[in-house]
Amino acid sequence: MKNIYKVELLKLRHSKILNIVMFLPLFFVILGFTNFLRYKKLFTEKGQNVWSQVYTQSSIFYGLFIIGLFITIAIAVLVRIENSEDNFKRMLTLPVKRSELYIAKLVIGCGIVFLNLILFMLLTILAGAVIAPHSQSMPREMIYAPLLAIIASLPVIAVQYYLSMKFKNIAVPLGVGLAFSFPSVLIDNTKYWMLFPWDYPGRVLLGGSNMSFNFPPYMYVVSVILFIVVTLVGVCEFNNRDV
Repeated sequence: MKNIYKVELLKLRHSKILNIVMFLPLFFVILGFTNFLRYKKLFTEKGQNVWSQVYTQSSIFYGLFIIGLFITIAIAVLVRIENSEDNFKRMLTLPVKRSELYIAKLVIGCGIVFLNLILFMLLTILAGAVIAPHSQSMPREMIYAPLLAIIASLPVIAVQYYLSMKFKNIAVPLGVGLAFSFPSVLIDNTKYWMLFPWDYPGRVLLGGSNMSFNFPPYMYVVSVILFIVVTLVGVCEFNNRDV
């Protein structure tokens, strides 16, 4: 099992996924930081916390639009490496279980999302430290929100990974991911958001900007359950599929 992870990490180093992982949070934190500087007087005229305002400007588009798209693209590209070169057939000639192979790539996919959100967290903290006055303390939600967003992202990761493994045509998982990511902005403002897992990560990530963590605790339980169910379905199908 360890050898599978070593191979996956080696392939990851030679792909362009890590470039996406680093570029997206950097771009949106810089965008949020410059937007805050541009309207600093407006954002702080009522004594608002500078840390929170910088986080808000950085996370508003990242949470609403980008995180779902990032997961879609990253997972699709990760699996495409195997599909485009028939690597699955080669790997299955080795003494390795199909379930182990399926789970190994899924873990790598989760790691990519984890790295992306951790980097976003660190960059927003750095941006806040640069401009926030010493009299203001950093809200701890700036740390909690990205970490909890990782858990909230699990259902989307599992679904996108399942689709990417099931269909060799990369257009299918990309199309589904795009189709579900954009409506999440509208659904987020309705009472039905809980039925739409694509809403979870953005909703949690944005929670750090208004200091509100009034999400029902069972949302995280639902996230984990959906992740496990979709993963089990994917493993069963992969075990019985001709590759």
